[in-house]
Amino acid sequence: MKDMQLLHKGKVYRGQVSYEGSDLMEVSFDQSSDFESGESVVCFNYQQRVQMRVLQVSRTKLILVPADSEVFKIQAQNDQNYDMYRDEDKTFSSYKLNMFGTINDDFKILPVRYCSVSRLGFGFEVNDFSVKMNHVYDTMIICDEETIHPRLVVRYAHIQENTIRYGAEIHSISPKDLNKLRYYLVTQQFLKN
Repeated sequence: MKDMQLLHKGKVYRGQVSYEGSDLMEVSFDQSSDFESGESVVCFNYQQRVQMRVLQVSRTKLILVPADSEVFKIQAQNDQNYDMYRDEDKTFSSYKLNMFGTINDDFKILPVRYCSVSRLGFGFEVNDFSVKMNHVYDTMIICDEETIHPRLVVRYAHIQENTIRYGAEIHSISPKDLNKLRYYLVTQQFLKN
């Protein structure tokens, strides 16, 4: 393991890099720390200096991702007005998913398959025309052994050969659930490589 120093809130922590890739770094350390998910950290040694953000914290290690990672641009859109006429030439990176969950409206629960997520929201597939446009749904999404519960606003539908694909913005999501989602996305990308 190579040594790495972490600059966080004016304090330098010493650690050892147990894994380093282009989109993920795991750093182990002995000192107690006050790191929190989403915070910025400068990682440096005699060879490199990189700006990272904390993805997950445990007592003895940190999972870090590059500061400009697309995973930190996924967030609730509730303070922005929906723009039906977005610039179609502008594209955003998305993460492919194969997760199952539900969307709930009053007492009706629909099982769905979540197939993508980006800073614009989630894409999901279901064989049901009763999904309402511009409607807020409570959801449950299974991320490995945990679940998250964002509220989604359905914005578009695309009829495909075997199913209907819907696109939904994230209306609201708890910080804890957002961290679970980000960690899940990064670890899934790591497992694919």
